Amino acid sequence: MNKAKYFFVIGIFSIIPFAVTIWLINWVLTLFASPIQPIVDYLLPESGFFLYTKSYLSLFVSIILTAICVIIVGYLVSSVFGRLFFSKIETKIARIPIVNTLYQTIKGLTDSFSNSKKQSFSKVVLIEYPKENIWTIALVTGQSKNAEGIDFYHLFLPSTPNPTTGYMLYTPFDKVTLTSLSPEEAIKIIMSGGTMSPDQNEIIYPPK
Repeated sequence: MNKAKYFFVIGIFSIIPFAVTIWLINWVLTLFASPIQPIVDYLLPESGFFLYTKSYLSLFVSIILTAICVIIVGYLVSSVFGRLFFSKIETKIARIPIVNTLYQTIKGLTDSFSNSKKQSFSKVVLIEYPKENIWTIALVTGQSKNAEGIDFYHLFLPSTPNPTTGYMLYTPFDKVTLTSLSPEEAIKIIMSGGTMSPDQNEIIYPPK
């Protein structure tokens, strides 16, 4: 009986990564296809071969059509006419108080990821948080100066195990330790609760 419990636990922890990965892929694909899938469902016949494969075929066709639409939008936005058209849409959105705030926030995040010239999320640092001699990983999202000319990093401090939530911090340059970790490695460490951390960390202790 003890062996059965042992193998059950081993089996659960072996299956969970595959199950979660498959669930995430299915969620992303379903979300990606959702704008067009109702139209595809309506157009596909409900008899013969389509009666048994309609849901899978509908999802596949919807993903392909959505991808084509995204490519077309990208092409249009890249043109002079497209940029002019979208700038007019953004002007209209700017007049709607709550919607404008939400739009500008999301647009700022997507611009940070798409613009390689910006340093957003390109550096991983260590800071002493929530108190002295306790270190945590943070991602650099920008930098600025205060009225005295002191340089500050804008840091995003992800939470564990969900790195999409966290805190935004202003931290002086001299209170931050730059690391050699990539953002991807940092996210893995955070999501795993530290179990995927390298054997040697980059914490300087005791401080010099």
